[in-house]
Amino acid sequence: MKTVESTVGYGPSRTGRSAAVLPWVLRAGAALLLLVVVLGHVAAENAVVLVAVTPVAGWLLVLAVPLTVVAVLRRQRVEAAIAVVLCLAHVTWLAGAYCTSGPQEAPGATATVRLLSANLKAGNSAVTSVARKLRDSGADVLSLQEVTPEHLARLRKAGLPGTYPYSVIDALPGFHGSAIFSKLPLTAARAFDVDGSPMTTATITRGGRTVRIVAVHAVAPLSGTNRTRWRAQLASLRTMLPAENSATVLIGDFNATLDHRSLADLTEAGWRDAFTEAGEGFGFTYPNGWGPVMPMLRLDHAMVSEPLTVLRAETGDNPGSDHRMLAVDIAVPAAS
Repeated sequence: MKTVESTVGYGPSRTGRSAAVLPWVLRAGAALLLLVVVLGHVAAENAVVLVAVTPVAGWLLVLAVPLTVVAVLRRQRVEAAIAVVLCLAHVTWLAGAYCTSGPQEAPGATATVRLLSANLKAGNSAVTSVARKLRDSGADVLSLQEVTPEHLARLRKAGLPGTYPYSVIDALPGFHGSAIFSKLPLTAARAFDVDGSPMTTATITRGGRTVRIVAVHAVAPLSGTNRTRWRAQLASLRTMLPAENSATVLIGDFNATLDHRSLADLTEAGWRDAFTEAGEGFGFTYPNGWGPVMPMLRLDHAMVSEPLTVLRAETGDNPGSDHRMLAVDIAVPAAS
């Protein structure tokens, strides 16, 4: 009897195929992360999608951590080295973008003023609760964005003008109404156009020195048209840097992070970011806690000019809004 030997062949095992594919998965993941980061910084504002990607590009580098672990466990040296570099890039980005100096001491012979910014959000049904938080905030001046006529009626009904008797109000349907409420008398109070969008401005006096306040709300750069207008608005705000010995604060929703070139241009021109200078924590203002999604971007800012000193900056809950509140304490030197 003849013995028939089996000649059935078997392909590579599943384990073998996984081992062969894994290095390419690691390389592709590392390359994709690197591409996103490079595009986010080199061509950040050349397209709407890149404007959106720029502020989260650094967070995407968190994915380099599991890539590093897998590469090390699989002894993929090249991939592990690339992933480690990406991890270091993430730490560097985080330190540069969101490390803050903490509260500062007030210099001598200064008066202080507390400013608070809140985007009310169009359609917000919790404005009455917001009004109570504003009244109890201890702020001297409020910069409010997305103030609709309906919001204004609720703010008035909740008694906000009783605490803040001075105001300039430009309540509008939709997203671009704004207002400044103050415990201190206001001068030069008006609404004005900034490259196609209205904003409000007023001047207060502390320690004999005038301080101009601008309630900022730049458009969200989510379309080609709005991206162009957003860049123009930030460029216009940059030029508002006052002459020597004058003082100005731009405070509100810039719809930009310091990763965006257009906002970074303000700091390079001489504006100082209050949260970077005297904030505690990361200062994230967006989103205002959507279920499991915690705040991870700083879209709201207070930009100050010389000779002001930022003493403290912090964020707080803003009922019904998609932005957290931003509060800053500023020292105003006496006029010479």
